[in-house]
Formats: sequence, C-alpha cells, structure tokens
Amino acid sequence: MNIIKKRKDSAYYFAALKLIEQLYKDGQIPKFMFHNILNDYAELVDLSAFVEYDEKEDAA
Repeated sequence: MNIIKKRKDSAYYFAALKLIEQLYKDGQIPKFMFHNILNDYAELVDLSAFVEYDEKEDAA
C-alpha cells in the first residue's frame, strides 16, 4: 500500500484522512479499507476525530 510521505506534519495527514473519510461516508470505499488506512496513520493522528471508528470493532 502507498503511504503518504510528503511531509511529517500531522495536520497534513489529518487533512488527507478527512478526505478519505468523506469517500467512506459517500460509499465510495468499504469500511474495512477506511479502517485499514486509518490504522496506517494511527501514530500520527488522533483517530477519535473520525466517524464510526471503534478499535473494539477492529479487534474482533
């Protein structure tokens, strides 16, 4: 999977992930894909800012 590597600024990653979140909300990408992308950047951004993200659900 490609990883965003342009900058190390967390605001940059957050903005990109919010755009991906909108794709999920619009039904353009499946839930598992959205969660996998978020998990790739979990150490850089606060995942609680994203809709319907529940770590308990992913662990099951």
